Amino acid sequence: MAAVEDCPRNYREATESKDKDKWIKAINVEFEAHARNGTWIKVPRREGIKTIRTKWVFAKKRNERGEIIRWKARLVALGFLQHFGVDFFETYAAVANMSSIRIFLSVCCTAGFVMEQLDVDTAYLNADLEEDVYIEIPEGLNEDSKCVLKLKKALYGLKQAGNAWFKTIQRLLVETGFKPCGGDTCVFVKRVRNEFIYICLYVDDMVVAARTSELVDDVKRAIASRFRIKELGYVRHLLGMEIAYDQKARTMTVTQTQYIKTIVDRFNQQGARNVTNPCDQSLKLSKADAPQTVDEKEEMSKKPYRSLIGCIQYVAQCTRPDVTYAVTHLSRFMENPGKKHWAAAIKILRYLKATSEKGINYSNLGELHTPVAFCDADWGTNLDDRRSVSGMVMMMNGGPVVYKSKYQATVALSSTEAEYLALSMCAQEVAWVRGLLNDLGINLEKPTQVWEDNQGAIALAHNQGYHARTKHVDIRHHYIRESINNKIIKLDYHAY
Repeated sequence: MAAVEDCPRNYREATESKDKDKWIKAINVEFEAHARNGTWIKVPRREGIKTIRTKWVFAKKRNERGEIIRWKARLVALGFLQHFGVDFFETYAAVANMSSIRIFLSVCCTAGFVMEQLDVDTAYLNADLEEDVYIEIPEGLNEDSKCVLKLKKALYGLKQAGNAWFKTIQRLLVETGFKPCGGDTCVFVKRVRNEFIYICLYVDDMVVAARTSELVDDVKRAIASRFRIKELGYVRHLLGMEIAYDQKARTMTVTQTQYIKTIVDRFNQQGARNVTNPCDQSLKLSKADAPQTVDEKEEMSKKPYRSLIGCIQYVAQCTRPDVTYAVTHLSRFMENPGKKHWAAAIKILRYLKATSEKGINYSNLGELHTPVAFCDADWGTNLDDRRSVSGMVMMMNGGPVVYKSKYQATVALSSTEAEYLALSMCAQEVAWVRGLLNDLGINLEKPTQVWEDNQGAIALAHNQGYHARTKHVDIRHHYIRESINNKIIKLDYHAY
């Protein structure tokens, strides 16, 4: 979630601010966690020891109503001072894909599952550190300056910390009988007799879902036996998303109303005029709209364009497919944005402000767990290099579970070619979704319906003969044909 809070930037600001009592308490809580977990041991400073510094990071954790529920202080190692092959090796750490999270919520909602959320307290500090890493005495800790601290646990900020934690929590879940899904290793499945239990993991936040509270409680007890956890109750607020789940009716609405309000306030758009669409179709933007004069460059240097795009992009990725195309377009100008780019980004924010209560809805109406995909392309709209945009959305259980807007890697020479490349991307997403659903115990016997509005692209996908006009299309894009032959997808025409 993009950071939008006004919090202290360092230890001094925190301990001298008007909220210093709250921040000092949070700092002490953090030190207590380190002592409890045995994060470090004190050793004499000696020649040859390479140390890295630390810093304090402060944050306010809020609930779905925007109320502060926790003042957080984190001691973070400056990992950029580490050296590969000396004090770190592996760095990759898996996190749940946002599409996986939506599929997880959609499946659990329409199954009427109990969904409870929990948080592992100071998660990284539960992971053992294999390498020798030393840190300087952090601010706020009264220790002899002739000593340094040797880390025993994966302190936040270390390059390998996320990797160490994921291995630790994955090991526990596997020991408990869970299996990671092939489509997303942060989604776990366990079968108990004829019942399924699911876990969706995002770093230290997790949602446990099953048909009964007893099954969920069993999982919570297993995790609590190894880690200190916070039980957050029924899932209501996840990664900045508000989740309104009616278990009895088997319906769910996922929004980001509070997050949108926060970024509207941050970028001073509280009293701005609302707009009814996220972008003006007649507006053609390019890199030629970058600042040209010294005055324009100075003016734009004061505009937090990257921060604004990052914030609205997070909304697009989570709950708002309707702004995905517009955000994708504006993300091209991060390096050197101009006035027109800024105005277009502000328009998206004003649109989100006017529609902040809109989101994604899931229900058990219609055919359950049966994805249907819609595919399209915007041919040659990139004025700088004439690349086209592939777009797709996959609906399941009444709402979108996967949606993408992505510039194509090559220049399409016709609208048919652009649509064909978009179909290839769509087919790959369909295969992934079907695989993930299969991991969750949902076997799709029929091909997934894909709708496309270009007859030429459909004919090209169905006909494997030689086509002189499309002989240059990279072979990897013909994956769509294989998907049709293997009955993974069923491709038909639909006018949009």
